[in-house]
Amino acid sequence: MPRLPTRFAFVVLGSEGRGEQTLLTDQDNAIVYGDELGPDEIRQIEDFSQVLIDSLVAIGVPPCSGGIMANNKEWRRSLGKWTDQLDRWIQAPTPNHVLSCGTFVDIRTIYGDPSFEQELKAQLYQHVQRDKLFLMRMVENTLRFVPPIGWFGKIKGEKDGEHSGMLEIKKAGIFALSEGVKALAIQAGKLEGSTHQRLEALVRDKVVNKKMAATIAESFDFLVLMRLRGQVEAVREGRKPDNYIQIERLNMMELGRLQIALKGVGKFQEFIKGHFNLHLLR
Repeated sequence: MPRLPTRFAFVVLGSEGRGEQTLLTDQDNAIVYGDELGPDEIRQIEDFSQVLIDSLVAIGVPPCSGGIMANNKEWRRSLGKWTDQLDRWIQAPTPNHVLSCGTFVDIRTIYGDPSFEQELKAQLYQHVQRDKLFLMRMVENTLRFVPPIGWFGKIKGEKDGEHSGMLEIKKAGIFALSEGVKALAIQAGKLEGSTHQRLEALVRDKVVNKKMAATIAESFDFLVLMRLRGQVEAVREGRKPDNYIQIERLNMMELGRLQIALKGVGKFQEFIKGHFNLHLLR
């Protein structure tokens, strides 16, 4: 490990920040450092970031296709520049800004000064108390992914293409649950931890009741289990893991549980739609 400045932090983001990665994973990470650092110290951090990312790739952690990695200067900034970037994202909540900010705010410090993480989260909490638009746009984005349930509770798979008849389980429900809970956690100032830990904090703060939290948690856990099982099957069969599951391989009990889980997603979406007053959006 090279000598690095004290005012520096390597952080992980997205599902890695929440501790919810599965077999289909890549890198989502960044670096934050103190505004007072000089050119030589910044160069040390830059060199370190390249060695770190190369080492992660070498041990089998794929690079992020979107470039969300510490060796990318867009994801390696001083605290002041990260503060400015966070402001740009939340003040102009375009779909891309919502997506980038949503990934970033799952920030978890792996190495270095944890105060940067806390300062950035505090900035986010303060902003959303003054202006609800960012959270409304964030929730609106999750509502685009409607649980694929048709007449009589029939689960609808992909209509055509190589995944015809299969279910993209992340889009079917996992994304809506994790991002919806995240929006509630941002509003409550309780972003620490996983989706489960955030739910527990929301129950303590009486944002959601115990029954609703249990339904969300059960739906989330079953969908993640199905996703992971599908990925294990893919590895065993020599295929690349993805987020698709083969509906035809499910037995009657599993199909029933999947229907219940997807209906739970739909109920949660109705709740957050009302909670964040999305009828006010145009």
